[in-house]
Amino acid sequence: MKRVDGSKKNRIKGALLTGVSLFLVNPFSIWAQQVTEAASVNQLMIKLQERDQVIADLQRRVQQLEQRVGGVPQASESTKAAQLPAAPSDKVVAGQPARQAPANEGAKETPPVAAAQGKTGAGSFVVDEEAAERALERTLVQTGALLLPFGLAEIQPYVNYARFDNEQPVLLRDAAGNIGAVADTQTRRNDIETGFFSRLGLPFGAQVELGIPARIINASNVVGIVNQETENTTYALGDIRVGLAKTLLRESAWLPDIVGRITWDTDTGKQQTLSNASLGGLAGTATGVGMATSFNELNFSATALKRQDPLAFTSTLGYRKTFAKDGIEPGDVYSLTLGATLAASPQTSLSVGIQQSFIGNTRIFNNSIPGTDTINSVFTFGASSIIGSRLFFSTVAGIGLTKHAPDYFISVAIPLRFEVPFKKKGS
Repeated sequence: MKRVDGSKKNRIKGALLTGVSLFLVNPFSIWAQQVTEAASVNQLMIKLQERDQVIADLQRRVQQLEQRVGGVPQASESTKAAQLPAAPSDKVVAGQPARQAPANEGAKETPPVAAAQGKTGAGSFVVDEEAAERALERTLVQTGALLLPFGLAEIQPYVNYARFDNEQPVLLRDAAGNIGAVADTQTRRNDIETGFFSRLGLPFGAQVELGIPARIINASNVVGIVNQETENTTYALGDIRVGLAKTLLRESAWLPDIVGRITWDTDTGKQQTLSNASLGGLAGTATGVGMATSFNELNFSATALKRQDPLAFTSTLGYRKTFAKDGIEPGDVYSLTLGATLAASPQTSLSVGIQQSFIGNTRIFNNSIPGTDTINSVFTFGASSIIGSRLFFSTVAGIGLTKHAPDYFISVAIPLRFEVPFKKKGS
């Protein structure tokens, strides 16, 4: 009996020891599990913060590129996805944020690599560091289809040359005032305009513009019947132009970019009339040549831009209202310009286009003068190239297609782009 009681006591002791050990070990294991879970949560939060920093850095870089290019119409799909808050997930791969950070560092080391996709689908642009200075973008700014971003400005010295060569009949009278003959008068004119044109990017997709021109006109009249030529040259300040442009619509799907513009063309230019000398005893009619009277004018236009890299298509509808001066009111002008620009390389672009102007009858003391309406059409072609970090060279030539259009013209401009003091830091 004693032996049985001893074994029974041993079993009781073992059961008590087992219970005590389970009571002591179970809280410790629970505490250890809680510590492990807390560490995992902290590690997950750290990884999420790293991911948020990567996303914020990518958003900042995309915003910089959009502002340098002139404003990308729509955010890319990847940027939109980055802006959406991440949904909580039970399964997180710890190494994923670590893979994103080196990718971002690689983008910093290689600026030419694309940093964001400006659009998706057909007719899209890949916006990268190099694209911000592409000749295509600079050319579109010159044509008025794109506006400068806020904080950037351009000063553009330019020279325009146009050649006019027209013939028209003239009545020749003798000293008594009687008509002596009818002759053809050939008017030859070389019109040179030079000056500065500046543009400044404003907030909210706007741009202010200022043009200060000077004109030199060399003109001559040749009367065939008497074989005499009269030549004169005039120098004068041109009409100062002040304008404001605003982006009205951003390109999306099939919709184009649309830029609205209003320009005031002042009457600061001189009024010059070059009189003819007496023609061998026969006095010519009023056929003086030179600068016409300057008028105050308001120009309204809307420019549409549709891009299909490497092509960009533009179209401009315009209307010009000229206000009467000294009883003379030139006719209203409706214009249509169609063009296409090709990015031949990141540094060079080529362009072609056609300009048409429909000019109404001139009114003198509120009386319309029949036959003074006309149509001017010009075919244009040009090339542009980046010649420095901030300098740009652009040339455009045109050939007249109608009687009253210039026979041909050549325009050369060298815009200089720079930042203005109030440009935001980091933009």
